[in-house]
Amino acid sequence: MSPTKLKKAVQSMIREILLEQEKKSTPSPETDTAEVASELTPPESEEKPKPAKPKKKKKKKSAPGEIRIATGAVGGGRYSKFVGEAGARAASDPEGLMKDLGVKGGGSDLEGVLSVINSAIHTHPDMSEAYSGASMSQEQLPDGQMVQTVGIFPGGISGRNGIKFLSHTLSGAKNAGMLSLSQGIEINQGRNAPIVVYLST
Repeated sequence: MSPTKLKKAVQSMIREILLEQEKKSTPSPETDTAEVASELTPPESEEKPKPAKPKKKKKKKSAPGEIRIATGAVGGGRYSKFVGEAGARAASDPEGLMKDLGVKGGGSDLEGVLSVINSAIHTHPDMSEAYSGASMSQEQLPDGQMVQTVGIFPGGISGRNGIKFLSHTLSGAKNAGMLSLSQGIEINQGRNAPIVVYLST
């Protein structure tokens, strides 16, 4: 093939390639208009899922016979050594703890709680120094509910240690068979008395 014919053949081939590319880039009239429209139409914004509402924590009910301290009633930190020792004895030697504290009375529910505390206060000199007294009273809880309580007034013991020691004393009385609880009780800070004990519902 002569150089001139070769040149023309190459030019022709290039033109065909260019025409082919033009045809591909230019949409034909037969192109579905809906398809073109779909390409030009911006995608619909996806609906963002609504954030889930935080679930309100339900107050956990006390089990029958459970003695617990209300959340936030004592704060963090260590307790006095004698408070820890009372806790250990309430589990391992409840009868001995009750004897050492001078607890002779007892009973059921709040009446039993009052009897145990007053028995110790009026019998044991250290208990009468730690707590100045206890009596039945009405108390409004943080949720606004009015409840019957045993109100306790600390003497020479801090409110924090007083609450914890009281929980060990009542646990010891229950374990020794001197305190019967038909439902759980809770120990908390009060308004009418620094420490209150009430039935947990």
